[in-house]
Amino acid sequence: MTSELGIGWNVVIGYTLAPSEAFEREREYLEENLSFAELVAWDGIGDAAFGYTERLPVRVAYHTPAGHTKGWARVGEHTVWVQVNRSLVPLEEVRPLLEKVVERVSPAMHEHPIVLPDECPAPDHPVLARVFGEVEYARGDAGWECSYISSRGWVLRASSYALSPEALKEEDVSSDRSLAQGTLRQLPTREGMSRLRSTDDSIWRDYVTRDATRQMLQLNFRDAGSGSRPAGVSEADFDELMDVLIEAWRDAIG
Repeated sequence: MTSELGIGWNVVIGYTLAPSEAFEREREYLEENLSFAELVAWDGIGDAAFGYTERLPVRVAYHTPAGHTKGWARVGEHTVWVQVNRSLVPLEEVRPLLEKVVERVSPAMHEHPIVLPDECPAPDHPVLARVFGEVEYARGDAGWECSYISSRGWVLRASSYALSPEALKEEDVSSDRSLAQGTLRQLPTREGMSRLRSTDDSIWRDYVTRDATRQMLQLNFRDAGSGSRPAGVSEADFDELMDVLIEAWRDAIG
């Protein structure tokens, strides 16, 4: 489901593109971050399941209630999840939704490794093939999200979000603060757009905002095994990937 920030609830339903240890990794990560959260094991859902919710009372950003609530489940080699963002939805309300998702787990989720709409760059795009490698798994949403896994074990994900006017202003304030702190740096781009890059050298991550449509594109590129930037990929390589994805994104959102 495409995301809209700052205008109410945001519900995400997803599953892993390929067999992985994502369920275990996510649970271990959340177990280490329980200062303002609750993690509950759920019996009777798939092979294993858990629910997680934050307990932050207030979040200024996007002028919405704080936190998010999610449920994850593992069914054989399949991992599925649901997440409700900035809503303070209680865990007991998310569990039935996760159960419905688990009921729909199918071998076809991995038997059809590449399912992309025309709005996403094709898996054999020359820049994607040269920089990213052979695409083994891919999923996309015309509205707009494009995710790829290469034979090298690299993950590329581009997601677009619609921002409310208030959220766009808040995003500008947050970006200015991050630029001042040095966690982001400004990159040149077309008029009417803003392009920022994370200075964290553990991952390639860009944010592109287009004021006219109040759309923000976030792109992440990493090695799935190490969680770090893919070895041998230069900034010039990543810029080429970004150019391809930004163009596809602009064509899709108008």
